[in-house]
Amino acid sequence: MAVMMTGCAQLSYDQLKLGQEHGEFKRAFPEAKVRRTPSGICYLEQDLLGRTDAVVVLLTTDRRIYGKLHASHLERESGFKANTSYELHGELDPVLAGLEGTGPIDALRVIADELTETDSDTLVREAHGWIAAGLVRLVQRWPHLGDAGPAFPRLTDMLEHVPAGGEASITVDREGTFLLHYSQGADR
Repeated sequence: MAVMMTGCAQLSYDQLKLGQEHGEFKRAFPEAKVRRTPSGICYLEQDLLGRTDAVVVLLTTDRRIYGKLHASHLERESGFKANTSYELHGELDPVLAGLEGTGPIDALRVIADELTETDSDTLVREAHGWIAAGLVRLVQRWPHLGDAGPAFPRLTDMLEHVPAGGEASITVDREGTFLLHYSQGADR
């Protein structure tokens, strides 16, 4: 029952592995909700209960996964208030991404910038927007950081739906992979 409520986004996301080749994950998501993009593929799922899931898979030029990002947003009206929550988690291999000399904050700025470049497909713009807005909010949590990057002005509308001030973490595992997490829940 829980799988039916949350859809296939998390299950499909969990099947993806960094370094995996395109043929190995080609059918991880339902075709109707997937789009190819210059940076890889994206997936967007919305349900009738107010939940939106976006997944972005970042690919190298030889079509291997160098990054995977999943954002979920929930907005439900209950009485006189709206319950809103947002969560982003992901993994990024800076070596596969060609960003091995770049720190995590700058790498996230680069990715957010790439994701917010104009695309005519509404599904792509929305999926990329949910992910990029979470990356911007994650970067904003670092002390003394003056610039959230070039994606910030392009995300004005989307940032209204992704609350600021949430819990943020970037860790680096033994293999050098960046593990990202940002979450925020709010009542208004």
